[in-house]
Amino acid sequence: MRAVLVTHAHWDREWYRTFQDFRARLVDLVDRVLDLCAADPGYRFLLDGQTVVIEDYLEIRPAREAALRAACAEGRIAIGPWYVQPDSLLPSGESHVRNLLIGRSVGERIGPVSREGYTPDSFGHPAQLPQIFAGFGLRSFLYWRGHGSEIEDLPSEYLWEAPDGSRVLACHLARGYFNAATSPRADLQAASARIAATAKELRERGRADGVLLLNGIDHALPESRTEALAREIGRAGGFPVERGLLEDFVDAVQAAPGEAPVFRGELVGGRVAPLLPGVWSTRTWIKRANRAAEATLEGWAEPFAALASQAGLLDERPALVLAWKELLKNQAHDSICGCSRDEVHEQMRARFDAARELGEQTATRCLERLAGHDVARTPPWSQSFDLLVANPSPRSRSDVVRFPLDFHPYLLPDPDPRRGLHPTVLHDQDALRLTVDGVPVRRVPAETGRMKLLPTRPAYDLEFVVRDVPAFGFKRVRLVEASPETDDRDVVEAVVAGSPDARIATPEVAVEAAADGTFTARFGERSFPGLGAVESRGDRGDSYDFDPVDAGPGARLEGVEVERRRHPGGIQELAILRHFSLPADLDPDRRRRSDAQVPFALRTTLRLAPGLARIDLAVHADNRARDHRLRLLFPVGAEVERFDAAATFDVARRRPGAAQDEGWLQPAPSTFPHQGFVRAGRLCVVAPGLPEAEVTRGPDAAIAITLLRCVGALSWHDLDSRQGPAGPGTLT
Repeated sequence: MRAVLVTHAHWDREWYRTFQDFRARLVDLVDRVLDLCAADPGYRFLLDGQTVVIEDYLEIRPAREAALRAACAEGRIAIGPWYVQPDSLLPSGESHVRNLLIGRSVGERIGPVSREGYTPDSFGHPAQLPQIFAGFGLRSFLYWRGHGSEIEDLPSEYLWEAPDGSRVLACHLARGYFNAATSPRADLQAASARIAATAKELRERGRADGVLLLNGIDHALPESRTEALAREIGRAGGFPVERGLLEDFVDAVQAAPGEAPVFRGELVGGRVAPLLPGVWSTRTWIKRANRAAEATLEGWAEPFAALASQAGLLDERPALVLAWKELLKNQAHDSICGCSRDEVHEQMRARFDAARELGEQTATRCLERLAGHDVARTPPWSQSFDLLVANPSPRSRSDVVRFPLDFHPYLLPDPDPRRGLHPTVLHDQDALRLTVDGVPVRRVPAETGRMKLLPTRPAYDLEFVVRDVPAFGFKRVRLVEASPETDDRDVVEAVVAGSPDARIATPEVAVEAAADGTFTARFGERSFPGLGAVESRGDRGDSYDFDPVDAGPGARLEGVEVERRRHPGGIQELAILRHFSLPADLDPDRRRRSDAQVPFALRTTLRLAPGLARIDLAVHADNRARDHRLRLLFPVGAEVERFDAAATFDVARRRPGAAQDEGWLQPAPSTFPHQGFVRAGRLCVVAPGLPEAEVTRGPDAAIAITLLRCVGALSWHDLDSRQGPAGPGTLT
């Protein structure tokens, strides 16, 4: 037996301190590491498998870049392969690819980038991670969390196989990434005896002759006495100990005789380490902002930048890298999971905005150039104009298009000021009538703020259906100013829930609002009643874990209002406003929900469009209650044995309910994370940005989508947090 002592520091870029607060300590850490490398030729250090810390450090210490380069080149400091240490389950698969691409790019400017997939603290892992790692030439996956009962039949080192057959050497950190952590004040002999005992325990489960001892912990300055520590551990245990890096341990595992066992599947259990599944629904706004930015970059900016490049236009990759860096910084596991202090998450908003806006503007620039606009972007100086409708999908699409009446520039030099202003600026948009292919265009209030010369006049977006846009292609449509008599307004009616009038329909789909505010969806002969039921359950948990409270009152329905809107262009909406009373919070002993009540309003707007065999839902929740989990339920009309859920580069096949969790450190959740949709029975619910779901058991099985977890604590540990605002809030 031999041991490899790897000194490191796990570095959460932000968590219980803000980024700048932690960065001040990161500078101290790397300064110390460089000094130790200079003083001790045998000193080695693992810089936590992420290269963003290099950028963070060198922005403050540019004068030490040469010293850092030299230490990396000599193999004294290991960097990468990640850009940031991400959560594995919440970001998209493409985000992980960009994370590793940018991580390698940043690292290679300084020195060799590690090929060991060090992922010590992410809260579970998707089944396709081996495929992603294999695509980057990574040979190992070193991790702590995620195992369920399958670990009982696996050694610490095994082959993890993805659904496509790709394999990576998985090395489980059975005692965590801190199994040989030491303190500057620690007695080396006592610490060495403890670490030697740990090494012998680890050897019992390992396949290789080597044992990995990780000498470090979160945000701590490095152990400076590693030469003496290695010597003392070897003396206490009776085996050789070398100071090294992950590569030295993985070499020993690969040299082990015999064939390693193979495991296939995702790692989402809490058998030996906490999984912390509550993070899938903590601070829902973060998950939604993340998915909006991912969709903009992956679905619009990148494909159309590639098409623009093929058409000979300028290279947009620098803008895309800049946008991805902003987004990836928010995908660090303590950031995207929503389990940091309030200040941390407020600072994330600017990064999300920057990533999304960079993506939007890059896509817009590419589309404008492909449409024939030059850098002046001068719009047609008319209220009738052509639009080029783009389809980023790999299949032909018919769908609703939303176009903002927000021309740039709105002003050009002209002797007559009236001719210098774009007509839509001068025109009363409330009186503007437009048609597309002879069909009236729907005007809806603008979703985003925009400049108006006349602030009393409303700003509008245009909605209309465009059919058969080619895959990754375009279709030209013409918007024509129509006569003022053209009927282009919604017919708006207040209707009674449960009455025959509380219904909208197209040849493909029909929707009816029931008396209790739920709705029935009809797709041909298939009917799904009771959709959109509200579940509010007491939650005494924290930002990491849902902890249900069953005792006490629940949600009480107080009233239902329904409004039906029908547009001459064919778009129809059914707006259902439900008024509830909810328990305000928990009783002081946190064992039951309080009798005090607060109002709760939930607006569900259902939209149908001609030619589209789906129902679009927009949900707005005005929540004033604390200490509860809020979900929408979608009954599937039958018992469910198995169901499908979108996963990372995969569709996972699952069973309802929690896994068998006897002997687990943390009970198995009945919820699961998904990457966009859940399909059970013959019903599919698509909920990008709302990643926590459950499929309930029994004859009345339902797909449950979590909207909000309204908890008021970062955790129940002694961490200073000001989480008060995490309870009440809104979701749109």
